[in-house]
Amino acid sequence: MRTAELLNAMAAWLESPNNEAILLAETNEQTLQVVAESCVLAAELLKKAADEVDAMEPPSESLITPQSIEETAALAAALDATNDPQLKKMASVLDELLLTVAAPPGAVAEKRAAENGRLEELRKKYQQPRETLKEYNKIGLSEKAIKDSSFTKEYRIMEAPLSTRYCPDHAGAQIARIGEHMWQCDLDKKTYNFETGFELQNGSKVPGGDVAQQTAGLNIPFHAIFDDRAGRLGYNK
Repeated sequence: MRTAELLNAMAAWLESPNNEAILLAETNEQTLQVVAESCVLAAELLKKAADEVDAMEPPSESLITPQSIEETAALAAALDATNDPQLKKMASVLDELLLTVAAPPGAVAEKRAAENGRLEELRKKYQQPRETLKEYNKIGLSEKAIKDSSFTKEYRIMEAPLSTRYCPDHAGAQIARIGEHMWQCDLDKKTYNFETGFELQNGSKVPGGDVAQQTAGLNIPFHAIFDDRAGRLGYNK
């Protein structure tokens, strides 16, 4: 132990409310006050002395020496040679510590960077044939053509009419009601259900909907006919 560490330990003991001097002085309030103030002053002096001594004392000799590193490496090898999984795990931890302590600064980062670089090279080698085949077979042009076409488009609600008297596939052609939410085109006799949805001739899918849902949830009382615009908008808040 260094001298500065010993002085700091003494100062910590003096500042502790459980040291023997303060415990013995608790029977008398005046005595306790004098003892407590003296302990605090003494601790401050010891701390100051510890700072000064720490600057003057030479650094303590490190326990990490080539011999200790070799002994730790031998211990890790012995643990790794056993059949105990827990001991093998401890050996791996020792190897990692030895690599961190014994290696020069930046060696661990360089090793990890090299491993990441190797993985990146392998990833490129596996991905390159895929990109080459994609370019050779003109897959990009096919994907763009499919995306630009309307055959795979799927309409969202309100993007298509919720109800109409004209055929969705034939502009201007009339449709006739043949059942509940069922309508039939006069040209090709195709039926359309605006409630459950339908599919157009170009492959686009129109989801179902109902015009009644546009006003669902509105709680407007009968006297709303006398409201102004600002009052009417306040009912939906």
